[in-house]
Amino acid sequence: MNNNESTALPKLAFAGGTKALTQTPIVGTPRRKYAEVFIPGEEPIEDGELRVTVLGSGNPWPTRAQASAGILVEVGNPERDLLVFDLGTGAIANYATLKLPVKALNKVFITHLHADHMGDLLTLSGSLSKVGRADGPVYVWGPSGTEPRLGTKHFVEAIEEALAWDTAAGNGPINPDSMRLVGTESDFSKTQVVYEANGAKVTSFPVVHCIGGAVGYRLDFAGLSLGFSGDARPSWPLVRACEGVDVLIHECFPPAAALAAASGLSIERATIALNAAHTSPKAAGKVFNLVKPRLAGLWHTLLSPQVVSMIFAELEELYDGPVVQTQDLTVINITREAVVSRQAKVSDQLPPIPGKQRTVFAPFEVPPPEWWAEALIPLD
Repeated sequence: MNNNESTALPKLAFAGGTKALTQTPIVGTPRRKYAEVFIPGEEPIEDGELRVTVLGSGNPWPTRAQASAGILVEVGNPERDLLVFDLGTGAIANYATLKLPVKALNKVFITHLHADHMGDLLTLSGSLSKVGRADGPVYVWGPSGTEPRLGTKHFVEAIEEALAWDTAAGNGPINPDSMRLVGTESDFSKTQVVYEANGAKVTSFPVVHCIGGAVGYRLDFAGLSLGFSGDARPSWPLVRACEGVDVLIHECFPPAAALAAASGLSIERATIALNAAHTSPKAAGKVFNLVKPRLAGLWHTLLSPQVVSMIFAELEELYDGPVVQTQDLTVINITREAVVSRQAKVSDQLPPIPGKQRTVFAPFEVPPPEWWAEALIPLD
């Protein structure tokens, strides 16, 4: 089934839909049967597999339907590593629905320092350390800037400083190492390997977005690969770095008229936003034709039935390969045999799952300030 049958697209998840927004939910021939809907906790990732979950498909303004930017990758290595690419506002809330351990969520790759791509880093460091993420720091990889204050290293140090009260308040019951942030900054202008461990390799490459200091990432593991654009205009560095990946998740903004109508922006402002910093559906189609992924993923899209149908109609003018319009909690399993796209069915109120603790830390009680003795109301 090709993209021309746009009327066959499933209903949006926030409107009650249960399927991924695609006419090709299965690309290839899976070696096992996948449930039509992904249920967290009921389907362990297999050895040698990648499972990609969209934690945030949305925009600078988070909504209940769309969190801001975030892509989670579960790696089918013995360590079952979790890698996060961007962590915008609302992404952590979606992570909490997946029944995955908070202890394992400690590797974050930032594409650029717009607030909607890193807003939940404070929550990951400051708040999840209170509910079980106790083994050690959050490690953050990201690009340099055109000057030091615009780079990831300065950003991470500033976030640590901003969390000073939070960190001091956790003294005693919380492992102080778990409230640390450790930043690794790489030259945004170069394509280079920035992470390699446990069979997984992450390559950073420059992208064109607003000003210097934005990158995309490619993940390789066990002969499988994922490309992620972050926010980006179409560019050759991305095409060269991601050529032939199994899945390419590339941003795709609505046409300017649709963006203006849906967001309240003026047509002039919407046109500037699209042309100066983002990718139209036709431009995304050109990128997909050059990269030739097994599955193309559209991301960072303002979702409504009207906008989605408009995007598919414009995209199909240039691209007729398998494509999925990602939503929050779209799940993509990648194996050598197949790429399978589904939506997750989750519970909105789950307690955190700490996971197996590897670091020994004994909580202790800190003596209270002296003035509390007169301020507190006796309970007896």
